[in-house]
Amino acid sequence: MAEAGLEVQKREIVGKKANKQLKKEGKIPGIYYIHGEESIPVAVDVKQLKTLIQSEASIIDLKLDGDKKLTKSIIREVQWDPLYGHPLHVDFMGIKLTEKVHVDVPVHIVGTAVGVKQEGGIMQHIIREISIEALPLDIPEHIDVDITDLDIGDSIRIDDLSIKKVKILSDPTQSIVVIRPPTIVEEPEVEEEGLEEAEEAAEPDVVGEKKEEPDERSE
Repeated sequence: MAEAGLEVQKREIVGKKANKQLKKEGKIPGIYYIHGEESIPVAVDVKQLKTLIQSEASIIDLKLDGDKKLTKSIIREVQWDPLYGHPLHVDFMGIKLTEKVHVDVPVHIVGTAVGVKQEGGIMQHIIREISIEALPLDIPEHIDVDITDLDIGDSIRIDDLSIKKVKILSDPTQSIVVIRPPTIVEEPEVEEEGLEEAEEAAEPDVVGEKKEEPDERSE
């Protein structure tokens, strides 16, 4: 479990016009909420948010307006621009350390499969996040999946995992990674008859035999 800090500002004005102004300032709108309390509209610096997401921190210490500390939180949802891949909106959910929460944890592939290294197989990474339930302090930063012993045709499914103090919520029958056989590209066969015709067409045509010049010497 890893923690990180993030500063947010309270949004006094909401709506499309206010959101456009935030965009000019390099920020996006967000919301902070916790069960039993009134939600707080916030503004978040885009660069800081991206850095936080890349850090894979599970628990976030939100500081409101540079002073007030909010309850420890998790990122519940991020809305992304489908065209440019930029974050558009973020939801922060306040948590209590004694209550279990549902979160998505990234999957890290570890090692190189023997089927890839020795037989030219292709690794297909299918599941990149796994939904879990755990106490906040038991949430792993990521889930390591070791593929070193996998041969061609082998796979690792979600139900192959065992994580202490964590309940896995994702479909247990889903494959996380599969080692596929190498792709073989077959060259098209050329029929002998067609090959002969091609060779004949490539040969130069014979115009005719060379004629002998008449002997111009007088008798």
